[in-house]
Amino acid sequence: MDQAGVDRGVIFPFVEGNFTNDAVKVAIDACPDRLIGYCAVNPWQPDAAAEVRRCVKDWGFRGLKLHPTLNGFHLSDPKLVDPLFEEAQSLGIPIIAHGASDLYNSPPEFAEMARRFPKVCLLMAHMGFFWSVDQAITYAAAFPNLILETSRAPIFEITTAVAALGPDKVVWGTDSPFVDYEWEFRKMERCSPDPGIRRRVLGETMAEMLGLG
Repeated sequence: MDQAGVDRGVIFPFVEGNFTNDAVKVAIDACPDRLIGYCAVNPWQPDAAAEVRRCVKDWGFRGLKLHPTLNGFHLSDPKLVDPLFEEAQSLGIPIIAHGASDLYNSPPEFAEMARRFPKVCLLMAHMGFFWSVDQAITYAAAFPNLILETSRAPIFEITTAVAALGPDKVVWGTDSPFVDYEWEFRKMERCSPDPGIRRRVLGETMAEMLGLG
């Protein structure tokens, strides 16, 4: 973050295996002015919704991370996932979900959840990359609460999305530490020739989403 000149960043746990949210709490306690915590849960766990509420109410976390592919569920599964969206809606927090082009979390899954929960801000991580970026852009245009996130996506696809949707519908992300943080930041210099648009994509839109001012 220092090398890229980033003031604040959102963090959440890697969601493979028997993960917890404890390390995120330790990190944001150490750097409360720099780090913003999102919790992550596996919806197969019976206490998943309660864990979301605990992290938000007791620890001050600001959002929820889901990973349908790693945890083996369809994003639009009503029995498993609706209780988490209902909790997010009650708490007023956004949800970010893995959104690469595979079966469990393809853009139509996001579109269904955006339709079902219009009051929940839903971010599609990786914006449908590789094969479904065009579809992701189409659905993001159709649903006001569906936002595209840029991590790992090539700059051509990002530029296309920003031009089609505007800077209030595309937010920068890194997928760090699995990719180079500074490179993910530098590539965004080409997302638009307009510096005002770049500022919104790189942080202002997310800050407003989280109520940071």
